[in-house]
Amino acid sequence: MSKLAKVKVVFPSVIASVTAGEKETEVSASTLGEVIDRLVAKYGDALKQRIFDSSGNLSKFLNFYVNGKNISFLKQLETQLNDGDKVLILPTVSGG
Repeated sequence: MSKLAKVKVVFPSVIASVTAGEKETEVSASTLGEVIDRLVAKYGDALKQRIFDSSGNLSKFLNFYVNGKNISFLKQLETQLNDGDKVLILPTVSGG
């Protein structure tokens, strides 16, 4: 079993609307997937609907970063975490 790391999670305003206004929290988890599971357990289905699309995949409207690195370039939800890591959830920026 992997060691649980204490990590800080920072939310954008679009998600803080379903976290009772909280813009950050700390959770203990060994992977990013576990972080998301703990956040959903804490904040409920409203958060789950913001983070995942109807197919159960991470929303394409959000980007997830661990210590400033986009998880697309890491191991996605299997990204291993260490004590003190920072998980940042940001809305996708698009334009033309």
